[in-house]
Amino acid sequence: MAFISTRADYAILLLRALAKREGFSSLRIIAKEQHLPYRYMSRLAGDLKKGGYLVSREGVQGGYTLAKKPATIKIINVIELLEGPLTPVRCTEAGKECSRAEDCPMKPHWTTLHRKLHAVLNETTLASVL
Repeated sequence: MAFISTRADYAILLLRALAKREGFSSLRIIAKEQHLPYRYMSRLAGDLKKGGYLVSREGVQGGYTLAKKPATIKIINVIELLEGPLTPVRCTEAGKECSRAEDCPMKPHWTTLHRKLHAVLNETTLASVL
């Protein structure tokens, strides 16, 4: 993936909204407050639940809540759960070097960008963006 998609951005907004609440919260209410489409958020919530970031409960007092503490949720992990490996160009992804890698003048720069991007997002937790 060469950029952070709307899907990953919305997922982070959803996690952030849930982190600011106590207990289970209605996804419909959160979607409305965040001005995001409910159906899209519902699919994202399902993916985040499968990934171990959310817990759901049905019923009047139901909804979603975080499965982990915000300080333990790294933004890079959320992005890569939804989008796959985050790389500025394909050749920086593990096992994806091209035939011109040894002659490429940009390869060291792409690699540096890749490392720095990962370092920043690996240090960024949900708690740090509340």
